[in-house]
Amino acid sequence: MSLKKNKKIGHKVTLTDVGELAGVSAMTVSKVLRGTGRIPEETRKRVRLAAQELGYVTNQLASLLAGASSNMVGVLIPTARDVVYSDILSAINSELRPAGLRTFIGESYFDSDVDFEQVSSFLSIRPAALILHGGITRKAETLKLLKKQHCPVIQIWDVENTDFDISIGPSHVEAGRLMAEHFLSLGLERVGYVGAEMELDICAAVRANSFERTLNAHGVQLIRSVAEDLPRQAEGGEILTRRLLDHHPTIQGIHFLNDAMALGGMRVSFERGISVPDQLKIGGFNATSYVHSVRTRLTTISMSYQNIGRKAAQGVIALYSGEQVPQIQVEPITLERGNST
Repeated sequence: MSLKKNKKIGHKVTLTDVGELAGVSAMTVSKVLRGTGRIPEETRKRVRLAAQELGYVTNQLASLLAGASSNMVGVLIPTARDVVYSDILSAINSELRPAGLRTFIGESYFDSDVDFEQVSSFLSIRPAALILHGGITRKAETLKLLKKQHCPVIQIWDVENTDFDISIGPSHVEAGRLMAEHFLSLGLERVGYVGAEMELDICAAVRANSFERTLNAHGVQLIRSVAEDLPRQAEGGEILTRRLLDHHPTIQGIHFLNDAMALGGMRVSFERGISVPDQLKIGGFNATSYVHSVRTRLTTISMSYQNIGRKAAQGVIALYSGEQVPQIQVEPITLERGNST
């Protein structure tokens, strides 16, 4: 095989460059150089020759083998209890594994101190990249550490705060606006909001504030029932809905932080003989209740969690390969109207 250099002097050689010269994909190049995957020997020879001719082995692979970085990707999520992240994690692994990359997972619990400890732990093994959840107020020390280490960072779930190489997720401003416009279209004038741990979860706060701003712009005031010491599960939704209805029994509609809390709110309405949606309309967020629905389907905001995970993993591979990718990638959202509004 005859391979000919065609890259300009000073060009940073990437996996894509090697792949083009060898006539294979960047992912195949990654597998060959890492010794993974079932790649024909002839293809392996072409890739090695292309990498050698372009100087990729000398300039990049040697530093990897010397311990500059590992094939591990650290993934930090708020909590494994959040069902949203099961699909995201599955998609991340399905994309990274064929590229010879492995994940290790940590939880922050929306605690900035724990977040710092986890990030520090991740960086201690010199990961190929980090995938960090957004919606948390990170300590200055954490951001400084990330900047100093020069490790590629992909943020998921937050595209409103973009301090990293790539940010992927839904627009929480848009999510709040969509639900507010839906409530307004139904002619609701007395509207409530139920949420928990709002001071910890920036994204939830952004959604709630957008929901309120949209209502206010149409002359509707929002009544909030929130608490920092209650779980963001059905139990918390029940308690906060009772508080809201005890003080505002004529409320016409309630938007909940997520579907789990909304289900708790619906339970309270059933107990009190309040008809949903005739007397009280309920909206959630994240569409996680659909798999458990039988008769009542929540009106909620949905998106593809698989897409978020895939894009995050593809971002890791792109950055690792030296490719340019969009810094902000907004995942489309949809208002799914069930029979709760």
